[in-house]
Amino acid sequence: MFAQRLKSHHELYDVMKNLAIGRMDVNEYLKSLPGVPREGVIYIHIPFCRKICSFCNMIRVNGAPDDNYARLLIKESERYQDLDYIRRLTFQAVYFGGGTPTTLSSRSIKEIVSVLKKNFCLADDAEITFESTVTELTEDKISSMQECGVNRISVGIQTFNDRGRQLLGRLGSGREAYQKLSQIKARGFENVNIDIIYHYPRQTGEELDQDLNNVFSLELAGFSFYSLITQPGAQLKSCTDDTDMALFERIYTRAIDRGFSMLELTKLIRHDRYRYITARYQAADTLALGAGAGGNLADITYMNPISLGNYRNYVENQPDTKLVGVVTKRQYQTVSRLTGAIQQCKIPRHEYKEMFGAEIRKLVEQLLAEGYATEKDDAFHLTRKGIYWGNNICDAFLRNLKI
Repeated sequence: MFAQRLKSHHELYDVMKNLAIGRMDVNEYLKSLPGVPREGVIYIHIPFCRKICSFCNMIRVNGAPDDNYARLLIKESERYQDLDYIRRLTFQAVYFGGGTPTTLSSRSIKEIVSVLKKNFCLADDAEITFESTVTELTEDKISSMQECGVNRISVGIQTFNDRGRQLLGRLGSGREAYQKLSQIKARGFENVNIDIIYHYPRQTGEELDQDLNNVFSLELAGFSFYSLITQPGAQLKSCTDDTDMALFERIYTRAIDRGFSMLELTKLIRHDRYRYITARYQAADTLALGAGAGGNLADITYMNPISLGNYRNYVENQPDTKLVGVVTKRQYQTVSRLTGAIQQCKIPRHEYKEMFGAEIRKLVEQLLAEGYATEKDDAFHLTRKGIYWGNNICDAFLRNLKI
């Protein structure tokens, strides 16, 4: 049914071009909107890494940010804090992504979280996540995160196998990674997640099994699993053999047998609610801060300047500097929710039926007939086969919607 697997949601058909109305300054657009009680999330981008992984070609600064980057983030947040629209938002989650957010100093971590709590309305039980590598999780930073209320940690392990770690450009041994995760849990962090990469060059089923054994013995809240993706410019190249599906099925089957469930196409969980991503899948407002951060507020989507120099100029010269975003039709939020539902492994039957024409109905019939989905209650649920091809399915829906 599908010629080549799409491994990431970043490869999906972009419906924005069909639903864009025009461009406008984000601040001016938000000033024109009345405040209404809504839920939202905050994304903080930290585009710094002390070591660039061999499979990564994303825009990163090699090194750690000085405290001036934290100052810029704080000043940027002040651009939004007095807007009526923002004041009426209750933020359910804060996500520090990157890059490696824990390259921030301990002082910066505490200052930024403190300012967010002061300037915005965070839910009493807000989820606050930091991505990290093993080597950046020093005692001092673990303590700082604990002191300021960080309650979810996501660690880019990729693999515990030492050959694989060296191949992927990870620092430290697999044993050290395991011990660090054990230490974090012993310190009282219950919601600890990791990333696993599979299908890297010459990976064996036994090596993958050892990664899974470590996940299970650590009793992690959840783990994301990604088939290796490399782009032009990355040092490491993707595998071209046909073991990808077999490795996926090995992960899926063993995890489900151990009591995990699917949260999204690339994430298995035990007790991780992952409120940041589930809110985004519901098209929640996303206030984005930091160089290269992208967000959406009401019906406008935007991305901050990517380069540090341009970002610094944007923040330091406000309010004179403008941030231009794309205003979309309200229908864009509906499409975003449908995309989010498929990413969470199901296709609602009725909620989006006005967008489902003959091509979509034909697609659904084929998915059911060929074992990609099953029909239950008011939705079509992706099977193991459907989850493997989930991004292709999502892409096919987006290309054939009546919009």
